[in-house]
Amino acid sequence: MPDDSPHPSPLIPVVLPDLGTAGEAVRVSAWFVEPGDSVEAGEPILEVMIPGVTCEVCSPHMGRIDRLVSAIDARVMPGDVVAWLDATDSR
Repeated sequence: MPDDSPHPSPLIPVVLPDLGTAGEAVRVSAWFVEPGDSVEAGEPILEVMIPGVTCEVCSPHMGRIDRLVSAIDARVMPGDVVAWLDATDSR
């Protein structure tokens, strides 16, 4: 279940990048990971829908997914935190 509670360091926020939507919200269409999964930097972890297009969002660092913040079908804005990554734990 998504969790939007704040986190102390050393967790790294996974922020939705600007996907050329002119500040418009996009819809979360799929998660490719769940909490506890290990990821590599650049690995796709999330899919979002922009009208007519799907885009993958990649992990900014190697580590372990700590929490997912945005649920499937949630509308998110560029700059929103969509997940938290523990870069100190890359099991």
